[in-house]
Amino acid sequence: MKKTVLILYNKLSKTPKDDEADVIEQVNLVTVALQNLGYDIACLQIDLNLKAAISSIQRARPDIIFNLAETIGNKGEFTFLANSVLNFVRIPYTGSPLIPMFQCSNKYLAKKELNAIGVKTPRGFTLDECHKLRPDKKYIIKPIWEEGSLELDEDCVFTGSDTGFISRIMNKSRQHYFIEEFIEGREFNISILYGADGPEVLPLAEMTFHDYPEGKPRMMGYKSKWDDKSFEYSHTRRTFRLGKEDAQLKDQLVAICKKCWIELGLKGYVRIDFRVTNKSVPLVIDINLNPCLSESGGFMAASKKKGLTFEEVVARVLEDATR
Repeated sequence: MKKTVLILYNKLSKTPKDDEADVIEQVNLVTVALQNLGYDIACLQIDLNLKAAISSIQRARPDIIFNLAETIGNKGEFTFLANSVLNFVRIPYTGSPLIPMFQCSNKYLAKKELNAIGVKTPRGFTLDECHKLRPDKKYIIKPIWEEGSLELDEDCVFTGSDTGFISRIMNKSRQHYFIEEFIEGREFNISILYGADGPEVLPLAEMTFHDYPEGKPRMMGYKSKWDDKSFEYSHTRRTFRLGKEDAQLKDQLVAICKKCWIELGLKGYVRIDFRVTNKSVPLVIDINLNPCLSESGGFMAASKKKGLTFEEVVARVLEDATR
């Protein structure tokens, strides 16, 4: 008898931007993969009516739930609510569990968790700690909850001596923004997938910034990912070509990824973003649980570089959900 997989995904807002709407592509890709793997498929949208979602899941009685819910109501604060529902119904589901999902979707809390397990991350500050900023250093103001680099671009970068900028950000909500030291250096987006022998770190992807004028921050922001008419989008490229001189750095990055997976209790599939200082010190800047599975996204690019098909990725994610 075929097993049934319920694909759970977030209901879109009335006018979704590309970073929200790409979940539909993921639903379509996962549906085809599951059919090819021999599963019966059902789909369910989730919104803030959690009671209705619980009832619908319980009526469907799936064997497994493939969780593609990114946010609910397009609000980062609600990212973990889908996991709360799935935790409640006690049906195996893909991706990381509720506790790490909550910890990692709150970027300021994630920094504290990283510090607790001995993983280096850029120093963070609340908006009430601006007096601690050094005038000779660069910083970036980040949203605490949002994903997909929403509200994150070069105009968020400032120096500790920019009193005008600091004065303006003091009007922002302390519950929604924090400050992080901006690391000048290289950027890596590294994908990890469940494997029979533990977490498998897929080929390491470095984001390279071509022909950026002097002084322009080199970073993966919203424009780099989503605005195909922007300079940042057309001048940012992914490469898997690390040189021999990067052998030690590669070992460090792989070790940190595995440490995060094991000690934070991650599952299924994850992407961890790094900045690497000019002295080759890797610092974790973000942990993305259940990252985008669209064909143009970083996770599938690394999977394809490894030689994995979409069906193989889906099968391994499902295996980790049911073990």
